[in-house]
Amino acid sequence: MSQALRVCALACLCACSSATIYRHDAPDLEATIVGGSADYLYVETEDERVVRLNRKKITEIDHPGNAEALIGGILLAEGAAIAGVGLTANDADTRAVMTTSGLSVGIPGLLMLVHGLLIWNRSTDAAAELTADFPLRFPPPPPVALALPATPTALPLPVTPLAP
Repeated sequence: MSQALRVCALACLCACSSATIYRHDAPDLEATIVGGSADYLYVETEDERVVRLNRKKITEIDHPGNAEALIGGILLAEGAAIAGVGLTANDADTRAVMTTSGLSVGIPGLLMLVHGLLIWNRSTDAAAELTADFPLRFPPPPPVALALPATPTALPLPVTPLAP
């Protein structure tokens, strides 16, 4: 496996689980999507504050996990190709070495693919409108009671003296 592919694999394993949210009226935002409604997206920022974003102002969301799943798929395909070539070798030692090499690349690739897809799916589900657990996590604010006085009070009018 090439050195560049190892660096990509390590970077994917160490990657954060926050989405990049692109907005046309504000700077990009790195945050974890925690819920949504028809008009708003709720995200948790790095300082653990929940922020409400208007969906109409969001141009694109780059969900986490897609790069990890892509690298994992490439590693899985490379491992399968190496193991496939090894299984067709005539020499038993070559067959064993190639199959072991293929499995040593393909199994981590499979794990990265599954992990990346799980993270991506969790983020896209949270961004979907009307997340199932949204009402429990973010209850609406309590209603404000407006009480009108029982009897109206007269406001004093300013009195100006009339000139003779």
